[in-house]
Amino acid sequence: MMQQCVICHARFTWKQVSKSLWLAYKPIACTNCGKLYKVQFLSRILASLLLVGSIFAFNLVSYPTSTQAFILAVLVIIPANILVLPYLMRYRLA
Repeated sequence: MMQQCVICHARFTWKQVSKSLWLAYKPIACTNCGKLYKVQFLSRILASLLLVGSIFAFNLVSYPTSTQAFILAVLVIIPANILVLPYLMRYRLA
């Protein structure tokens, strides 16, 4: 479930959170009341672990892998993480 504003209870959109992630954790402004939210530190760690750790874990599990299998894993795992990550990110009032 997407996080919501603690003041007006308006939900953040997937687009807002994704844009924040791709712009180096840029703060999000609530579309309803304008309050500013920053990414929590633990959410930054979670994002890093999901994006980099999942590729690393795939390589450990499938040790004798070919380059094509690795590229396929990157093309599947990274987009899946990017789709799910905005639902896992948490923000706090700035």
